[in-house]
Amino acid sequence: MATITCDIVTPTKRLFTEECYMVVVPGVEGAMGLLHGHAQTMSTLADGVIRVYSDANTVASTYAMMGGYVQVTGEKVIVLADRAVPVETIDAETVQQEIAETEEAMQTADEANKALLEEDLKWARVRQNAAGSTAA
Repeated sequence: MATITCDIVTPTKRLFTEECYMVVVPGVEGAMGLLHGHAQTMSTLADGVIRVYSDANTVASTYAMMGGYVQVTGEKVIVLADRAVPVETIDAETVQQEIAETEEAMQTADEANKALLEEDLKWARVRQNAAGSTAA
């Protein structure tokens, strides 16, 4: 079985580097499955979940991500995400509380702070959706 190297990187750290069978990323026009030998590609990513497969049927790792790009060379997949975390580290209750607190803070925020809070709320919802998508 041919493998492809996958790197998942944020501005603050490298989250993941391993050989894998396939990587599925949330493209802006739909999910993209990337295997060894894939044509060279550079694409913007949508917010969502990255799935790393150890074989054709086994998801070995999942990451919630927001904002970023993917670069594929045929031998390697590099995901450059603005924000990303392993899905298994997401605490649904904590995220739900974060959403409630952020929505409350937005009620009284000025325009500059409201824009920052909207980004935080968006990130909380991405994590909430990612945690919910793997719970089933």
